[in-house]
Amino acid sequence: MKRRALCWVSLVFGLTLLAELPASWLAAGMRLPAQGVSGTLWQGQVLQVADVGPIQWHWRPWQRDLHIRLGFQGQAWQLGLGGWPWRWQAELQALGAQHSVAAGYRLAGQWQGRIDVQGAGFSCQRATGSIMVTDLAMREPWSLALGHGSLVVACAKGVHAIAQLSQDGQHQLRLEADLARRSAQVDLELQADAALIPVLRAGQWLGEDSRAGRKTVRW
Repeated sequence: MKRRALCWVSLVFGLTLLAELPASWLAAGMRLPAQGVSGTLWQGQVLQVADVGPIQWHWRPWQRDLHIRLGFQGQAWQLGLGGWPWRWQAELQALGAQHSVAAGYRLAGQWQGRIDVQGAGFSCQRATGSIMVTDLAMREPWSLALGHGSLVVACAKGVHAIAQLSQDGQHQLRLEADLARRSAQVDLELQADAALIPVLRAGQWLGEDSRAGRKTVRW
């Protein structure tokens, strides 16, 4: 009887400790560059992680459900994942303007839209929706108009994020990222007087006499 009681007390203690597991322990254990961590592993917030923040999350692993809201470059975003690893659904939604942490650069634009993805295991089966941006511009460390763009997800050959950015009389950029392989291909086409030309040449994305090119990026 004493042994059974001891096992029961140990189980209750373990579940209580797990339910109240501080999020700061996980951040410290993973050595994340996080500031202002509060709450538990299941529900909490972080004021800043690198250039992203604030971040709030609500995780219910017993229901296979995770919701994250974060601020980035003055914009609020919501991410959701449910049902994984079986038949799962994921979402990414632009929510509107929100105060966010300062970074070494600043982008401004009007974002709207939502992307929904469905799949099973590590397989992406269907993606719908898009996220659009208008009047996108770099504000700091210099001022540079970037135009309007879009982001969609395609499931035909794995999970691919496809983004386009253009400005009349200036440039057209297209990016296709293979998220599983952690690589992306960027296609560039610019007009002779495009403001992006010196920036891209300084970053060695364009040749000295070229106004079009292709760049592969890996992370």
